[in-house]
Amino acid sequence: MTHRHALFVVYIPSPERLAAIFGDDAVAQALVDFEHTAKAFAARLLAQHEVMEPLRDLGGGMWAAAFRVVDGGLPRDAGETCAAIELAGRKSVHEITTQVFGAGSALRVGADLCAFAVDPDDWAAFSTQPKPWLAERLESHERPNFWHPDVKASDLISLMHQRAVRTVLQPIVDMNTRAVLGYEALTRGPAGSPLERPDVLFDAAHAFGLSEDMELLCAELALERTEGCVPDGRFLTINLGPKALARAANELPLAGRSEVLFELTEHMPLNEAEGLAGAVEGLRAHGVGLALDDTGCGFADMDTARILKPDIVKLCITVVRNADQGGPFLSAIRDTTQALHDLGLRVLAEGVETEDQHAALAGCAIELAQGWLYARPAPVDEVLG
Repeated sequence: MTHRHALFVVYIPSPERLAAIFGDDAVAQALVDFEHTAKAFAARLLAQHEVMEPLRDLGGGMWAAAFRVVDGGLPRDAGETCAAIELAGRKSVHEITTQVFGAGSALRVGADLCAFAVDPDDWAAFSTQPKPWLAERLESHERPNFWHPDVKASDLISLMHQRAVRTVLQPIVDMNTRAVLGYEALTRGPAGSPLERPDVLFDAAHAFGLSEDMELLCAELALERTEGCVPDGRFLTINLGPKALARAANELPLAGRSEVLFELTEHMPLNEAEGLAGAVEGLRAHGVGLALDDTGCGFADMDTARILKPDIVKLCITVVRNADQGGPFLSAIRDTTQALHDLGLRVLAEGVETEDQHAALAGCAIELAQGWLYARPAPVDEVLG
């Protein structure tokens, strides 16, 4: 088991502006409430790692936690793991801000967070002067632009009302024969628009508090556009986060769709997997299965697989990308695959791009594969004819 230092930071870029919105006394209490909520949130988000120092107030609207990235069975790249933590956290920090400051002010508050690995010299600098060092680091930290600055909530609502998102499919193949066995349904925004890219589309939805509705809309459209088209014997996976998954059985047209599996994505830590078990059983009553995304990095892990018993477990791209390196990565992949097989689950390698990766993974008894090596995502009518 290896350890690498890392930092988790939550901050409000311009806390002094809050006084103009709320007044001094209200701001003081709101920041206390924000810190209390953020501490509980950070504890959940870092639960699978070794927390060296819980989230603490550095002053000026900045809070930081120190932790070590801990390998959980499969070797983890510290940068990839921090990126996964950061992405999962950013998708919820808006909810925290809304809870404390109110929906109308959440966007103006502009709370944000980041996570990054640090080398020994950086660690020493942070330990001696945490706030100045972090302020400088935040200036240079590369943060994805989650939504186009010109996109407004009304734009997103209009797009959803018009059901203007596109559905594309990427084939899933047999690892040994490369025969197509299924498809993953993916979403794209209107071509040529600021929301065309899926990361921008979904992160805008999170920013405006519409993530669950967007996920359910995309799932509904994927179901409609593939109804009666998926060849016999093949399956279709559709992505949903935990909260949308809990609503799926009651809100999506699932009758007669026994070829469908909902793929549980890594939007939030899955430490409370037991809470999803009832929703999963409700879906199974409709004949709908479950796939578990991103096993081997981030938050989805063997414990989640044991609790939810998905039909398919996907090894994350970080693991697959390093499969052709051999050594500890390949040994860990074999061990993890065997453990999943012992649970009666099928394993899928996601993000296969090279023949070397394919060859290495084929020797690990993995049944399914997906990636650009086999086929890129394409419109439904092109894939299903």
